[in-house]
Amino acid sequence: MTTLAAVRSEVYLLTNRPDLVNETTTAVKAATLKVHQMDYFYRDLYETGIVFTTEEYVQQLNYKQILPLWRALSYMRKYDAVGLAAGKEFDIIAPTEALDSYAIDRKDVMYAAGAVFNIKSSTAFQYALLGCYLNPDVTEAGYNSWIADEHLYAIVYEAARVVFKTIGYDEQAAVYEKLVQEQYATVRISQITSVGS
Repeated sequence: MTTLAAVRSEVYLLTNRPDLVNETTTAVKAATLKVHQMDYFYRDLYETGIVFTTEEYVQQLNYKQILPLWRALSYMRKYDAVGLAAGKEFDIIAPTEALDSYAIDRKDVMYAAGAVFNIKSSTAFQYALLGCYLNPDVTEAGYNSWIADEHLYAIVYEAARVVFKTIGYDEQAAVYEKLVQEQYATVRISQITSVGS
């Protein structure tokens, strides 16, 4: 597993500025987030079970409290804990679509409102299966990025570009911008499907 320190060392080799520790660290963190957030990669998908306190028709899910690295929702469905079977998937809607054309609450829907998802079900439920996209951990101690492991230079070149731009070396930053785009294309192509052909 590639560490933040290892990525930072690669950036130092390109910028020849090991004195810019804070700037380089920030650039590596930002580059890591940027490359992960350029698409919804299957490798960033996380699946887990959710247990609400009680069985209800209406539930609220404070997603950041449960998953601090939360990026985006993929799906959520009811789960039958007795029969061990996945149930109906909730439709993800905008808050303005919570009522149907007759001004009646829609059922089996969920929508984001601030830091929570409001979930309205046609049946009382307590258990659910959740699929969401997570951001990588970019902390010093917990750095974890599959892109850093498999496509290191997509992050290194972007971080170097940012460091050069920060210190006013616009010409070098422009050179790295082209290299970054080539690396991003490689990441996208290699992550189209989880099964090779």
